[in-house]
Amino acid sequence: MSCHSAFAADDVFKLGEIVVSDDTGVKDISMNNSISAEKIAMIGAKTVADALDYVPGVHVAQSSKGEKFITIQGFEQDKVLILLDGVPYYETNYGQLDLNQIPANIISRIDVTKGASSVLYGPNGMGGVVNIITKKGQEGIGGEVNASIGQNGKSHQSASISMGKNGFSLLGSVEHQKRDSYRMSNDFEPVESYVKDHHGHLPKHLVVEDGGDRNNSSYESTNVWLRGGYTNENSEFFASVFNLDTERGLPYNTRNNKVFDDFSSFANISEYKDSGIDLSGRHKVNDWLQFRALAYHHMHKDSYESFDTPEKNEKLAVSSFNDYTTGGTVFTDMTLADWNSLSLSVSYKNDVHKKKNVAYFDSSDSYPYKRSELNTLSFAAENTMTFGGLNVVAGIAYHDQTVKEDAKDKLKTGRDGSDTLDPMVGVSYIFDNAGMLYSSIAQKTRFATFSEMYDDTGARHDLKPERNTSYTLGWKNDLDIDLLNNVDISVFYHDVTDRIEEVYIPDPTDPHGKIQLNQNIGKSAMYGIELSTSSQLSENVSFSMNYSYTHARNKSDGRESDYFRDTPENSLTGILNWYQPWLDMDSNLRVRYRTDVLINVDDDEWESEMLTVDIGLKKNFTPELSAYFNLNNLLDESFYQGYGQPNEGRSYEVGLKYRF
Repeated sequence: MSCHSAFAADDVFKLGEIVVSDDTGVKDISMNNSISAEKIAMIGAKTVADALDYVPGVHVAQSSKGEKFITIQGFEQDKVLILLDGVPYYETNYGQLDLNQIPANIISRIDVTKGASSVLYGPNGMGGVVNIITKKGQEGIGGEVNASIGQNGKSHQSASISMGKNGFSLLGSVEHQKRDSYRMSNDFEPVESYVKDHHGHLPKHLVVEDGGDRNNSSYESTNVWLRGGYTNENSEFFASVFNLDTERGLPYNTRNNKVFDDFSSFANISEYKDSGIDLSGRHKVNDWLQFRALAYHHMHKDSYESFDTPEKNEKLAVSSFNDYTTGGTVFTDMTLADWNSLSLSVSYKNDVHKKKNVAYFDSSDSYPYKRSELNTLSFAAENTMTFGGLNVVAGIAYHDQTVKEDAKDKLKTGRDGSDTLDPMVGVSYIFDNAGMLYSSIAQKTRFATFSEMYDDTGARHDLKPERNTSYTLGWKNDLDIDLLNNVDISVFYHDVTDRIEEVYIPDPTDPHGKIQLNQNIGKSAMYGIELSTSSQLSENVSFSMNYSYTHARNKSDGRESDYFRDTPENSLTGILNWYQPWLDMDSNLRVRYRTDVLINVDDDEWESEMLTVDIGLKKNFTPELSAYFNLNNLLDESFYQGYGQPNEGRSYEVGLKYRF
């Protein structure tokens, strides 16, 4: 790959990895994929969501709230642990955040772990762990300025500066994105949406999107990131401050819409903001003992403005969240012998969710902030033993979640019995000339979110944690073959019990009514295969490819469907890179192909295939100045990337980047 970073190769923020390869062998017993800053720049990714769409087993979709989210091997994002430099990144009500919030220009690497992820990570990584590792300042002064434009008022600007001296470092970044709308594919066919209108006089069937420029798809974000730190031979201390601020229209669901006096799917997200401060440190006491620590305070705010019609004639209500998470982890790493190392951790976090509603049409639907709070405590131990080519990793973790306060009443004790014990064991063996074989089995826990605890009436129900037993078997090898440099192939199986499912029960206050709530009645099973390869076809041409097959099935009694939404059965990604030395130009061709994606359970709506072909060009004028061009969805394919959410059609971007 011929793309070069503006920062040095050691710009990775090491503390963000939590589990460093020198300390444990977890990365050798589980399914791992990494995407570097160079690759992120090469594919033209502007956000984490853009980058993750190229990772095997990962699928990026769009929610009805306009958020970009992922599924991994059949697991939704709220069952995946998203970490930002080792710190959990989520909102407390639904358990997930918009991955378009995190800008790509701050990222040094993204690590995706599936199967037996480290027990030191804590709970809620039932489907895997995505650790987004950011850059840090480097010795001297450097940075970059980047600006691009596209159609429909699309623009992107970013600037970053890095400086360091005598162990001190500072990295600052600011980024701005904007668009008036996005263009839909010419092949998009308008459909009638079913409208449940309890407020006005809209028809039951209405076309809310007729093609061309996507209705209500404006977007603007401003993101600021600052990290400072000090490093010497034995210690490392860092502090990060960030503010991620977005305002956007909500593209209307083409299939289903609702209008009530205090809520409507015809809406804007007038505020979607994540901010926080992270503190981290590492101190090496001696050759066999090291301490590490993380502390954080994250805040999330969003406001949802509801309107009466697609034309937004009358504002009905504004619903707001005001959440925060405070927590920390202390690690102890011990080298007990040349062949044996042990890591211990204790983690604590406090989640608070506050919601309010301001109703303009009927003030009786308004209510002040309702508050919910819970605490999560974890203890974990992980031991790595190495005997020649044999690596053995064993771990165990205890997790406990306690509801401290619900939206209606303060609880006296708050205990709800949500405690679990998660064991894990894995082995790998390195052969002299045949690569590495690895296998693992792990028990994983995912606790219920606030949104799952409450029914339609606002009453809270105690739910048991969801549980997954994950099995992995794989082989990877660096090959001395001209047309095949390396290969990584693995198979997986997940057995999920106590899955939280929606059910309807009779309403005791209404003989004809039903109450929607969640219960631990579900079971599911996922199995499949993942394959990744890379090849150097010639001195200046390289090719990488990954394929995944996922068989994800709902085994719950009374299930609506055997299948899960937004989970491709087959997924294929290929990237061809070509560097022309006589022009000093990089070019790439990127292909993503998905088959058999369930879009909507109720209507049994599927996308039989989803194809995108993208191209990218980068011309270097000087070592500091370059120009680039990206053409996405070259074939102008039309498909749904989520329920009622048609994809963007052909689009382009042209820009300049200057490094100093």
